[in-house]
Amino acid sequence: GERAGQAAHDDAGRRFRWLIAPRSTVVQPGPVHTGLTTDPAAETGRLLDLLVR
Repeated sequence: GERAGQAAHDDAGRRFRWLIAPRSTVVQPGPVHTGLTTDPAAETGRLLDLLVR
């Protein structure tokens, strides 16, 4: 209609392209590690305390 504005005449790709993020701002890569530990239970507790609690 008349009140739809400029975007109403654009195709969906042009209208919604701005929604696409070039990179994630949520998931941040960390250093590569082997994931090995001598005490898995203690390491799980440490990580829970550090990252969750």
